[in-house]
Amino acid sequence: MSNEVTVVIPFYNPGRYFDTAIKSVFEQVYEDWQLLLVDDGSTEAYEEGIQKYLADPRVELLKLDNNVGQSKALNKALEKVTSSYFIQLDSDDWFYPHTLEVLVKESKKVPDDVGVISGNIHIVHENEQGERMMTEVYKGRSFQDKYDFILANTSVWPRFYRTKALKDIGGWPTDDPYEGRYLEDKRVLHRLIEKYRFHWIDQMLYNHRRHANNHTNQIQKYAETEEWTIRNSLKRWGDAYTPHIITYGLGWKKLSYLEKKDGSAVLEEQPPITEPVLKEEVPKQVTVAEPPSLNEEATLGTKPGSGPGTGPGTGPGT
Repeated sequence: MSNEVTVVIPFYNPGRYFDTAIKSVFEQVYEDWQLLLVDDGSTEAYEEGIQKYLADPRVELLKLDNNVGQSKALNKALEKVTSSYFIQLDSDDWFYPHTLEVLVKESKKVPDDVGVISGNIHIVHENEQGERMMTEVYKGRSFQDKYDFILANTSVWPRFYRTKALKDIGGWPTDDPYEGRYLEDKRVLHRLIEKYRFHWIDQMLYNHRRHANNHTNQIQKYAETEEWTIRNSLKRWGDAYTPHIITYGLGWKKLSYLEKKDGSAVLEEQPPITEPVLKEEVPKQVTVAEPPSLNEEATLGTKPGSGPGTGPGTGPGT
């Protein structure tokens, strides 16, 4: 798959939001994209609903024989991608119409040592009926180095990866106890920031949906993977710091501060430039691609401990 950018949607029994995600790609102002749909061993029928999209030569469906989890599914996609950039879209999220145009234009301005470009995220909280209850706007920020990033306790959205950089680090790591099924975003970003810089654009570029069936609601497994990831990364980075990890909320974990093992320094958590701001409705200055009214039961992919990335303040990626 060549072109300038490939959008990759990994999924498992995608459910009612799948069409919204795919449709948001087709509604892009920038049209020179490829779309790779990665079926991570779905057990429920879905193909009839996407036939109209598969008729477009820019779209390809990759079906995996078994459910392998988010990271391994993304690595299968990476093997096929030949475009300069690779952007992940979760099967229950959606892009703004301008998302790819902004990112592609920005990619032409940044140096080769930038491994991922991101922006700001609009978060929609829905109840079980699919009704919008609340929205948030969460701004990203720049990071000075890998320690600044790990102390920020966050991820980046959207993740517009330089394909060469992903292949250079070996793709998504799967050496954790759950073999990459949880926290796939932070795991790969911790690897990426060892060799590449992150670039942030202060623009709204991604819509993330929070609902009862989000995969990130599996708090215990995400919390375990969070702590494992922090300790594993620090050890890989020279084992110079002792992490002080705290439990908060419903059981999430985050890094509070780092203490130099020789006692010479303490690095403290640095919050994002702008904290999440709760909004009763979408800010007027932001044009949000509204998803259609949905009434079917939602499922989220990619199965046993896989699935869409992470929402700010929800654990993985917070």
